[in-house]
Amino acid sequence: MAFIKMLFTSFAHSITSLFFIAVVMLAYMHIRRNAQLEEYWLGILRNPVGTQLANVVFFGMLIGLMASFLIVIIGITIDYQAILFIWPLALILMLFNQRYMCFSYAGGIVSLLSLITGWPKIDVSAIIALIGILHLMESVLIMLDGHRDGVPVWMEHSRFKPVGAYLFQKMWPIPLVVLVIPYAGAQLAANGGGVSMPDWWPLFRPQNISQVYALFPIVAVLGYGDIAVTQLPHERTRESGFWLAVYSISILILAIISSRIYWVKYVAAVCVPLFHELLVVLGKKGQMNGNPAFGVPWVGLRVLEVLPESPAGKMGIQRGDILLNVNGKNISSEEMLYEALGEYSYMVWVDVKRSDKTLTFEYTDYTNGIESLGIVFVPRSTGKYYRMEEQKGVVLRLWRRIMNNKNKNTSA
Repeated sequence: MAFIKMLFTSFAHSITSLFFIAVVMLAYMHIRRNAQLEEYWLGILRNPVGTQLANVVFFGMLIGLMASFLIVIIGITIDYQAILFIWPLALILMLFNQRYMCFSYAGGIVSLLSLITGWPKIDVSAIIALIGILHLMESVLIMLDGHRDGVPVWMEHSRFKPVGAYLFQKMWPIPLVVLVIPYAGAQLAANGGGVSMPDWWPLFRPQNISQVYALFPIVAVLGYGDIAVTQLPHERTRESGFWLAVYSISILILAIISSRIYWVKYVAAVCVPLFHELLVVLGKKGQMNGNPAFGVPWVGLRVLEVLPESPAGKMGIQRGDILLNVNGKNISSEEMLYEALGEYSYMVWVDVKRSDKTLTFEYTDYTNGIESLGIVFVPRSTGKYYRMEEQKGVVLRLWRRIMNNKNKNTSA
């Protein structure tokens, strides 16, 4: 019980640290940016920024607590100075592309640098194991929370245009408690204390070090950037979470083997960022080249998003449905939809195609009337497309802006 109390105390220090507050503010700015994108595409914001922030902070704290227990139980001992190298590098990489903030890239680079040059001196196997644990927790986060607040957009496809899609850009602040090795002059948290454990523990044990460890609070960030074109949002995040879990378990296995066989450390350090990038690239390539779930139908209108508390939502219309007719009139454009709604201002009945079934829904509102169903449709034609380049980091966006201005001045 004393050990559990110490763990919770360390975790409390983590969530009250200035660093965690700073990361929460970073998540807030990330959500604000996504909110602006959503307002641009939908004209409204479905969930307030504060609600979205509370959601990611709650899930981040929950998963962080789970990861802390797992790290301590397995016995992954971290030289906390390694985190001081990984964190700044991750922030620098984020400036080039948002997804590079992931520890798999910075951790892999720092690990390779340590193995090749001997600096910084870190336990590579422990860092690889930490990355594996974090990504395992991320896979759980993606399956639980990744589909929330995905932004509906339409974009060009390799075979069709336009097609509807959902853009996922999530960032979770993760408070953690890790095991570190105290040394003279180290300013560890007062709550960390010394912890004595049995001889078989920890699993990743540094050489020539006594059996005394400390609990140290740190903060990590887990991000998820993806797009759903061939699947519904919850289907896409479930599949992404599954493959990330496979990646995580593979990384953990490599970490365990590398703690016993030295040359495997090189393999693990290369595989961590390489396989992560491969996972991202293949996933997006499959979405862009596959059969879209939100293509424009031959007849009717494809439902991309149903707005909260809307007549369509109350009727039971879902994403991906095809609206065939409204109040007995066939619908092939939004103009025809509003014309049909105008004839019966207090009631509406619709026929919807879902998979191979045709369903009929009804709704009445004698108090306020029905001016809109509250549906975002995939347009039949548009000059407005979402481009994947919009996810580039600050540095690349700034460089592109500079080059565009330079080209304009040259042309002038």
